[in-house]
Parts: sequence; structure tokens; C-alpha cells
Amino acid sequence: MKSSRYSLASSALNTIVIAVLFSSAEAADQELLDILLSNGAITEDQYEELIEKDRLIEADVAEIGFSNGSGLQIRSGDGDFEVEIGGRMQLDLTDHSIDSRMGTQPISGSQIRRGRIEIDGTFAEDWGYAAEFDYAKNKVAIKDLKLGYESDNGATYYIGHQKQPYSLSLEMSSNDIPFVERSIDNYLVATFTDRAIGGRFENHGSNWFVAGGLYGDSMKSGSSNGDEGWGAAGRFIYAPVVNSNQVLHLGVRGAYRSIDTSSPVMKIKDQTTDFSNFNIVNTGVLPEFESATLFGPEIGASWGPLYLTAEHTTADIDRNGRQSLEFSGWNAAISLNLTGESRTNSYRIDAGEFKAIRPNQYFDLSNGEFGAWEISARYASVDLNDGDIMGGEEDALSLGLNWYLNRNVRIMADWTRILDTDESSLIRLYAPDMDIFTIRTQWNY
Repeated sequence: MKSSRYSLASSALNTIVIAVLFSSAEAADQELLDILLSNGAITEDQYEELIEKDRLIEADVAEIGFSNGSGLQIRSGDGDFEVEIGGRMQLDLTDHSIDSRMGTQPISGSQIRRGRIEIDGTFAEDWGYAAEFDYAKNKVAIKDLKLGYESDNGATYYIGHQKQPYSLSLEMSSNDIPFVERSIDNYLVATFTDRAIGGRFENHGSNWFVAGGLYGDSMKSGSSNGDEGWGAAGRFIYAPVVNSNQVLHLGVRGAYRSIDTSSPVMKIKDQTTDFSNFNIVNTGVLPEFESATLFGPEIGASWGPLYLTAEHTTADIDRNGRQSLEFSGWNAAISLNLTGESRTNSYRIDAGEFKAIRPNQYFDLSNGEFGAWEISARYASVDLNDGDIMGGEEDALSLGLNWYLNRNVRIMADWTRILDTDESSLIRLYAPDMDIFTIRTQWNY
């Protein structure tokens, strides 16, 4: 929650803002005091005493500006109050190359994948808050809305609508992952561990990070047919190597999710793109679903310009009066920064995640500078077959090319091919060799 790094846009910006605020406040205060005096609400002595008080001085607002390519930041002179305003825009253009014998056509086209406004900060020194709203698809969705406290030993406690600490890929922001979308196994994970209302605890040391929490349902999952479900999630990271050129990140995680049995709407399915409305694997509604237990390892590493991650999840599904099920999914990815940047520099042990690379040079044709370039490859697999459920199996390969024009603008090109399925439905029979192409323009601050 606390931040000590501020890069001001310029001292002129401070001067202008303070001058405007000062003159406005001075005029308003003067007019208010005149009205109070004329109405007899205050005496002449009180009027003179109040008029002499400082209304707004420059020290009240220590810094106003932009921090390291991040959002607009305002900090009070005593350092107890801080506000940062940021946002992101992700514009996608997608296309599918398919076998028409599937009989179902995925939707291709363009959309604003994310259009978010983010506000966060601190108050009274140790308290923090965050609010994030998404306006994509002409709808308003609350992503984060939380209040927190940071203790003297660095532990933080947050309550509200927020992420559950389970998956590295889910914990990382879409601004930072090296692919347009998360891998297909993420649909197994996110079904049970996406954002929800609850309490979250975090703490860290120089080479470890731990997070855990208890949660109700997400803000979009409430049902009028029965009680809401509940869940718990935890994640522990140990980083035996953290230095200026190398990071080795090892993690284990677990999660539990239970739903009210009078609301049997739990299903697990993928989607080729966010708006394709096309599923290759799909369990349908899981009969008599009662609870799910997820667990698995994760690994991440960065050596100079090379970056690697891998995750595996096993999901044990308990059902009321029916056979239990076991589903699984995994992914492994590698990225290479062609222009020499390293994700080691952006590793955050205090959050247990890697942030986006920071370009060594910004795109500037006049100086012959072309920003940063990154290539990535990822293999992912998901298996939703067990017992009486034939949700399907799917393997997919993704290749990506990312162009970082500067800290705030990134252009991404992804190609995903469906390599294999279990051919257990008409769609899965003809899905192998399907190609999905996506180009994204991303702007975040």
C-alpha cells in the first residue's frame, strides 16, 4: 500500500494546480465568511480570526504527477494520504480458421476487451483502498472494490471484492502476461477461484510470499434460488534465487469452493476468444455438484531476457450422492526478449508475481529507436473427462509477438492452434487444426 517512488511530471504542474486550488478556495472561503458574518452566525472577532487562517498552502499537496509511467498520483504533504488514478484499454481484432463440418461457427470480429478505470491509494498512513471498474461491452462491471490495512510488520489485510490467491496467471494482470489471453486450463481454475467477496491476508519476506483468504461468491454470481456458496484459497511462494539477473520462483497453492445444492448451475467450459461464444470443452451443468478442491504447483524463472512459467491444477469434484470426479489442466510457457529486457527487473516478491518488461528504449523514429520486442510460446492442456462426465480434452499451442512501444503502449499478435482433442463430440471431432488469430492494441497507465 505504501509507495516511496514519485516522478513528478514537472514542478510547473504543481505550481499551476496549487495556484488554481488556492485562488478558488480563497474566494469561496471569503464569500462564505462574509455570508456568515452578515447573518450574525459569527462575531467580528471570529470573522477576523478565521480570515487570517491559512486556507490552502502548497505544503498540503506535496506532489502531483505521474510515477514511472503509471497513473496520476497525488500525495499529501504529511504523506498520510495518497491517491492514484489509472486505467487500461485493450482493443482486440480476432479471426478463426475452422473446419465447416463442425456445424457451429465461432464469432470473429473486434471488441474492446477491457476498458477500465482504477482508483487506489492510502489514508491515515496505514489504510489502503482500491476500486476498479470495467466499461467494456457497454456494461459496467466492478472488478476490485476493497479496503485494507497494513501492519507494521508488512502484513496486509483486505476485505471486499478482490482476487483469490491461487494461480500465478490469474494473479498477474492482463497488462503484464505475455499472451493476449490466459491459457485454456485457466477455465478450470477461474471457474472456482476468480474474484469474489471476502477477506484476504498477505505477507512476505526477502525470498518468500504467502497469501490466503476466505470468500463468498463473486458479485455476479448471486442466486435467488438458494444460499450463496463460499470458498477458501491460499498460495505460498519461495524464491531461492532473486538477484539483478536471475529469479527462480517456486509455489504451491490450494483452493476450496462449495455451492448451495439448490442452485445446481456449476459448469466448466472454455472459450476460444472472449466473445466467440464457442466452446471446445464443456461439462454442461454438473449434476449434484457439491464442492471442488483444487491444488497444484507453479514455477517461474527469469534468466536475463529468458522468461519461463509452468502451472498444474488438479480439481477434485465432490457430488451429492454421485461419483466424485477428477479434472486437470496445465500450461508451460517461454518468452524471449529480443531487445535484451528482463522480467527479473520487474519481479515482485511482495506480490509473488512478475510484472511486464520495461523497454530499454521507447519507440522514436527520429532517433532510430523501435521499443522492445518479445516472442512467446505456450503449450496448454485441459482434461474434463471423468466418470459420467464427458466434458472433453483439449491441447493447444499459442505463439505470440509483443511490441512494447513504451511503458504504456503494447501491440500484441497471437496465433493459437488447437492441436488435439478426444473427439468425443462433433465440435471436438473437427476442432484439431483450428487456428485463432488475435491482434491487440493495449494502452495502460
